[in-house]
Amino acid sequence: MRFQYDEHSPFLNNTSFSLYLEPILNPYYQSYQNIISLSCVPAGPLSNMVSKIDPPKLSPFSGSGPFYSGLQNCIPVLLRQPVSVIGSGSASFKSSDAFMGADDVPAVFDYLLNHGYQIDTSITSMLQDGPVVVGGISNKRSSGQRKMIAFVSYHPIV
Repeated sequence: MRFQYDEHSPFLNNTSFSLYLEPILNPYYQSYQNIISLSCVPAGPLSNMVSKIDPPKLSPFSGSGPFYSGLQNCIPVLLRQPVSVIGSGSASFKSSDAFMGADDVPAVFDYLLNHGYQIDTSITSMLQDGPVVVGGISNKRSSGQRKMIAFVSYHPIV
């Protein structure tokens, strides 16, 4: 039996999240892309630019084995425009510039800092440089080797 968080779990608070650079296979264009993904759908205005996608496996070996839970393959990703403009889920694969990637990181940081989010550099450094790798291959996703960009918290501007 696999463990799942229930709806009352104290770990489902989405005021903090991680940003990753993650390789996916775009099934529409049959090409690989590095896109910005998130650990969860965040609180605040950024959520309007997040869509959940279910990317295909990068290889026959990804997303398999005794440690792959298969419980969560839909991953939250950051879209270049609000979801309502591009369309959510699989519709976003059809737009060649829908997903934000490595070149967009400075613009994403600017947006975050101007909309009530705080990029926590000390936690980011600890997670990137510490003995426990945050990112890498996930037991819950069939995508590839994720690289952590930053740990972010939401603090609404009042």
